[in-house]
Amino acid sequence: MWSFVLIVPGLVVAYLMFVRPVLRAVPAFRSFYAEADSVWQKVWAVCGKSLTVAWSYLVLAASTVLSQIDLLAATLGDPNFKEQVTGVIGTDPKVLGYFAMVVSTVTIAARLRSIGKA
Repeated sequence: MWSFVLIVPGLVVAYLMFVRPVLRAVPAFRSFYAEADSVWQKVWAVCGKSLTVAWSYLVLAASTVLSQIDLLAATLGDPNFKEQVTGVIGTDPKVLGYFAMVVSTVTIAARLRSIGKA
């Protein structure tokens, strides 16, 4: 757990110092970086400038966390964490996570299809 906390800042710094300048210089990404230079502009561009797709990505991330509830409980060191979450949401978190992943994926596909037609 603690190694992850120490690795993430190093990865962020490596991206900012080494990877990002290289990506900005690649001709295929030059227009993308010209249009979306800040973090939130990049998120907005990756979402196809669609709030529906952004929401679906957020639901997909949350459902992925729910589907990995056993791993999360082990990481937190709380063996009763799954039961606590189950008590709060009233259903099995893994099943809810998988269902939300499917719904989110279908929503993203439908929205990207409609964006592509426009």
